[in-house]
Amino acid sequence: MIYLDTSAFLKLYIREEGSELVQQVLEAQDAPVPISDVLEWEFFNALRLKVFRGELDSATVDHMMKLFDDRLLRGQYAAADLDRSLLSRDVRDLSRHSSTIGSRTLDVVHVAIAAQLKATRFVTFDDRQADLARTAGLPVTP
Repeated sequence: MIYLDTSAFLKLYIREEGSELVQQVLEAQDAPVPISDVLEWEFFNALRLKVFRGELDSATVDHMMKLFDDRLLRGQYAAADLDRSLLSRDVRDLSRHSSTIGSRTLDVVHVAIAAQLKATRFVTFDDRQADLARTAGLPVTP
């Protein structure tokens, strides 16, 4: 199962460097893309930040959010089944690497979610998050 962090998930909606790679990686998977609340929150906020920065307009973002909802309803995405108490424990354990890697909180949460889901591939475009995922034993792309 492939886990996309927010930097990779955004590339499904915004054409930028790495978008083709994310599409290719997903074509190798028949299962729906697992999404968590954290991914959804970060995704929606990242889109709104692009409006703030003048990179997208509100109508485009509204369309992308509707597209997300449509894909969710069609089963292209699936809510990640997580054990919250284990997730809290794993985040705490992984956070010990923040003193050497410099991981942000939500990056630690993404890695903990992927580990709990036993992801066979962790896709991120964030170097520190990639380092943490490797430390957690996850295969990282790119």
